[in-house]
Amino acid sequence: MRRRIFCIDSVSFYASCECASRNLNPYKTKLVVLSNLEDSGALVLAATPPMKRLGIKTGSRRFHIDRLPWQDRKHVLYAEARMSHYLNVSVQIVHILHQFVPPEAIRVYSIDETLVDLTGTERLFGNDEHVARLIRSTVFRYTGIPVTIGIGPNNVLAKLVLDLHGKKTGVAHCFLHDVEKMIHPAPIEKMWGVGAKMAVHLQRLGIFTIGDLAHYPLDVLHEKFGVIGAELWHHAWGIDESPTILPPSSLFGAQRQRPRTIGHGITLMKDYTTYASIRLVLQAIAVEVGMRTRQAGLVGGSVHLGVRYTRTSERRGFSKQKKLDRFTADEQDFLPVLLTLFLDSWDETEAVRYVSVALGKLEPRSDHVQLSFFEDEWAKARRYDFLDLVDQLNVRFGRGTIRPASSLLKDSPLRTRQRLIGGHKQGGDSR
Repeated sequence: MRRRIFCIDSVSFYASCECASRNLNPYKTKLVVLSNLEDSGALVLAATPPMKRLGIKTGSRRFHIDRLPWQDRKHVLYAEARMSHYLNVSVQIVHILHQFVPPEAIRVYSIDETLVDLTGTERLFGNDEHVARLIRSTVFRYTGIPVTIGIGPNNVLAKLVLDLHGKKTGVAHCFLHDVEKMIHPAPIEKMWGVGAKMAVHLQRLGIFTIGDLAHYPLDVLHEKFGVIGAELWHHAWGIDESPTILPPSSLFGAQRQRPRTIGHGITLMKDYTTYASIRLVLQAIAVEVGMRTRQAGLVGGSVHLGVRYTRTSERRGFSKQKKLDRFTADEQDFLPVLLTLFLDSWDETEAVRYVSVALGKLEPRSDHVQLSFFEDEWAKARRYDFLDLVDQLNVRFGRGTIRPASSLLKDSPLRTRQRLIGGHKQGGDSR
């Protein structure tokens, strides 16, 4: 039986949610969702199609809108992010999809994109085009969110035909015999799984389109990029055996691959120009990275610091890494190293706008329990017991329930982060 995989994408999801709250048509309304309404450098988190046609898209800044001609920007609506509302709408859309397939046939790929296996439902809902129209109309009727759909015999083709054709036409489908015509002409940057860095590597080999990738020698790709190279070659031909319906073992209790690093970064809401204020930022991020590492049952053997200067600076910033004296997941151990790395590299005339911290060379914490009567190891063990208790309380009662006293200081990002979802405001009622 031919598999029928639908990749369903919400159009400019955050922006469509805000339009739906205002009874506006996202295809005709100039609306952007900002990370912060008061900041001229606020990030654009989503933009409706009319704004995208003006060059404003996710990742743009508010000042980019301010630079548009007055005629283009005079009717622009601004909405501040309401992440809790968007999550609720996303869950509502998944519940609507339950009308068409059982929950186990739905694979949520992201907050605005879902893979659905509709194999065997032809007698219930009709052919691909009919059920796609039915899904689109049902989702829009109950949520006000327009969706586009890509249809294929596997996850990769459903996703590719959505990105390359479905987002323009509303619904698009691609079968294996359509791959050379519908998929191969697209630039390599459009390939699912090819990021900016991988695209550069492929272009150096003379691979500029998905078709170029498909006709490149498989053995050379495997030699240069390993399993990923071979996988991309197969995907370029529309070959994909990954399941849409995941077995329970992959969701519950399955052993996951150990991450190479655990990190966290913050785009600051203003320029930070003093060491005292930047120290608070580094401390806040170190607390977050330490907690995530402990929750993963890991310890790190190296620490990485990334800093970007303000957008008006001629210098981008710096990136530094250092091996730790001992494996740790305690921020008290690696924060002094971070501060030293920062002071050694920071130009005091430059304002800081972004900071990231990561622990690397991760290993299981159980492999580094070395209790002895030397170097006060018992005190370190008691410290980890304390940190584990703090982590458990923050998980149970909400992040930020127990936090450093320094988080109460004005410049600490911890003052507001517990009210955020995904780094952005939860939001309340629509504005």
